[in-house]
Amino acid sequence: MPRKPASQTVNRKDVLMAAASVFQQRGYHGATMAEIADRLGLTAGSLYHHFQGKEALLVAVLNEGLDVVLGRLDTIMQQPLSPAIMLRQMVEAQVISVTENVAAGAAIVFESRTLLEIPAARDSYIRRRDSFERCYRQVIERGIACGDFRAVDVPIFTKALLGAHNWISVWYHPDGRLGGAEIAAHMADIWLSALRPT
Repeated sequence: MPRKPASQTVNRKDVLMAAASVFQQRGYHGATMAEIADRLGLTAGSLYHHFQGKEALLVAVLNEGLDVVLGRLDTIMQQPLSPAIMLRQMVEAQVISVTENVAAGAAIVFESRTLLEIPAARDSYIRRRDSFERCYRQVIERGIACGDFRAVDVPIFTKALLGAHNWISVWYHPDGRLGGAEIAAHMADIWLSALRPT
């Protein structure tokens, strides 16, 4: 396939999706700019039109993954919902996001540690990741305070919930028995059942 300048053939989202896919298959350290460019029908040199290098691509892939879910959670949290309904909607939004872009989800699972080794991006990413976790903690704490949820160790419960959601990117297959929305509903049922007062 003939190669064209990046500015004429791809947009930022195309590049991020290709990079996430290569990171998923090869790992960050095994991936090359040439391989990512090849997925897009570009020369390696033209890929630098969008990103300075593989490190910048990793930062963008991980932040894009957080952006999508944080945007959805923020919309949900602004609504006047009970803690149980809010938590259900948050779980479903996150799980569906993971199943819609498994490669980005896998990058978050396997490459976040790599990002922590990049000083220029580390602190900002940690703040955003912690903000994401804080959304869940706040809803669970509110549910406990009003009696809708039983008392749990909120930090541990939240980390277990997020870990389970993130790991979906490892085992989910689009042609599997259940679709993303069905898995999301099951996951929400599991967490809400675990929080139900006895």
